[in-house]
Amino acid sequence: MKKFSYHLQKILDLKEKEKEQAEWAFGKSVQKKTEEEAKLERLNDRREALTVSMYAIQDRACTAAQLIEMTRYRDAIDKAIVTQQNTLYGCEQEMELCQRKLTFKMQETRLWEQLKAKEREKFEDEYKQREQKELDEIGLNQYMRR
Repeated sequence: MKKFSYHLQKILDLKEKEKEQAEWAFGKSVQKKTEEEAKLERLNDRREALTVSMYAIQDRACTAAQLIEMTRYRDAIDKAIVTQQNTLYGCEQEMELCQRKLTFKMQETRLWEQLKAKEREKFEDEYKQREQKELDEIGLNQYMRR
């Protein structure tokens, strides 16, 4: 039997490579989002700890300068939290974009694979028809010889 050769195999290979790259980009975006979420969590924990220590300091004697310094530090943490939330939002947007690209690349690759499968099926049907035709001719020749 003649070996099946898909004439658009290079395109299929290219589409599979693009899908792999989209998978890699999506994985990186998920990893980046996870890292940014962890940073935000640490900032929130730091702010919570600072708030607790500010309440503790207020119960005992402290200077106004200490309270002002702690308040400024808390404000700086609040700004960092807002910045981190914006960064996280950007990561989420990037992740969604990568996910849409990945979905598109997966659909595109699936389409090319289906085209290949149809071509293979057509090739095999044609081969079977040729084989059957040859068998019919052999049978007819043997019948005619008798």
